[in-house]
Amino acid sequence: MNYLQAAEGVGAWLLATAQREKQGWWWPVQPGVSDEGSAGLGWGTAGPVLFFVEAYRTTGEDRWLAAAREGARLMAHTLDEATRNWAGCGLFTGVGGWAFVLDELAAASDDRAIAAQSRTVFEAIAGQFEPADHGGHWHGLTEILWGTAGIGSLLLGPGGRHLGDRSLDLATRGGEWLLGEAEDAPGGGLRWSLGPGRPADRRFPNFAHGTAGIAFFLARLTDATGDRRFLDAALAGTEWILSTVRTDDDTCAAYHHDNGGTEMFTLGWCHGPPGLGWLFRQLELSTGDASWRTWLRRAARSDTTSGIPTQKEPGFWDNVGRCCGSAGVAEFFLDLHTLEARDEDVAFARVMVDDLLTRAVVDETGTRWSNVEFRKDPPDLPAETTYLQGAPGIGSTLLRLHRHLAGDPWVPSWPHAPTWIP
Repeated sequence: MNYLQAAEGVGAWLLATAQREKQGWWWPVQPGVSDEGSAGLGWGTAGPVLFFVEAYRTTGEDRWLAAAREGARLMAHTLDEATRNWAGCGLFTGVGGWAFVLDELAAASDDRAIAAQSRTVFEAIAGQFEPADHGGHWHGLTEILWGTAGIGSLLLGPGGRHLGDRSLDLATRGGEWLLGEAEDAPGGGLRWSLGPGRPADRRFPNFAHGTAGIAFFLARLTDATGDRRFLDAALAGTEWILSTVRTDDDTCAAYHHDNGGTEMFTLGWCHGPPGLGWLFRQLELSTGDASWRTWLRRAARSDTTSGIPTQKEPGFWDNVGRCCGSAGVAEFFLDLHTLEARDEDVAFARVMVDDLLTRAVVDETGTRWSNVEFRKDPPDLPAETTYLQGAPGIGSTLLRLHRHLAGDPWVPSWPHAPTWIP
C-alpha cells in the first residue's frame, strides 16, 4: 500500500462514518463507540473537511470536493451554536478552525460562496472579542490551540482578506493583552499561564498550551506591526523555555510542564521538539539571526537520536497522530526538508510514516488507527475522526508525503506555522 492509496483508504473510512443529515455532514468523534460529535478542527467535524480539501487538492477527484462541501454546509447551519461553545472561537476548538478550513476550500474550489461563508465566520470571531484594561482577548485564554494566540495568528493570516484593517487591530489588541498577562519566570525571562482563573500551578514551555506558541504569535505580530515590544516578549519567553530544556548530545527538548512534569520530556509536536522547532524557525525569520537555525537543528536531533519510532519510552508511545505522535513528527521533518533539502530529513519522515502504516487498521470500510495513550487506563483508544489524534490528520500527512516526493511543495496555509520556503 503506497502513501496515496493509504490516504484514499482514510477517505473511504470517513465517507463510511459520515452522518449525512439534511443540513450537511458531521462525524462522530469515535464512530461505533459513541454518537458524540464536536465542532472544531482539532477534535471535530472540521478535521475531515480539511482532509477532503487536501485530498481534492492532491488528486483533483470531485468526490473529495463534494464531501468537503457537505461538511461546509453543516458549518453554515451551526455557526451560532458552535461560537457559543467553550473556546468557541479557538483555532482548534472552535470556529477559528472553520475560518481556516473554509478559506482552504474556497481557494481549492475557486468558490466565492465558500469565501463569503468564511467571511461570515471571521465576523463572528470579531464579535466575540472581549476588551480588557490592556487590549483584549478571546475566552480569557492565552495559548495557541484554544485561545488568543491562535486566534491572533489566524487574524494575521487570512483574516486581513475578510476584515481588512480591523483584523490587524484585533490581533494587536490580543498581543497587548498577552503582554499584560506575562509573568516573570524564575531565573529570568517571561512565561504565561493558560489564562486568568485557569489552573495556577502549571506552566507549559512547549507549543501547545504553552509559552512557545504564544512567543510564536508575538514574533509574528512584530513582523506585522513593527512594534518591537512583541518581539522582545517573544525572546523573553524563549529565554524561559531554554531554561527548561535538556541539551545533552547537542539536542534540545523542553520538559512537559513545571510543578510535577519537569521529568517528562515528550517527542511529539505539541509538547516536544518539533513544536519548539516551529518557534525557532519563526525567530530566525523575525530577528534575521541565523543562530536560531542551530537551535532548530538541535530540536530535530532530539527526535532523530531518540530511537523512535522503534523505541517508545521514554518520551514517545504508540501514538500516531498529528498532535502527539508519528504523523506530527513526520510533518516537521518534511518542513525541514523543504527548508534545507537534506536527504536525511525526508528519509526520517518516511521512517515515521512507514511505521505508522504498519499500525493501520484496514478493512472493507477503509483505513484508520487506534492510538495508545499511556496516561489512560486502559491505554488502547478507539479510532477517531479527529484531525489532531485521528485518521484525517494522519491521512493529510500521507497526502503531503505523496506530494512532497512528487515535487509538489503545496501545504495548507496554516496560520500558526512559520514559512519553510528558504
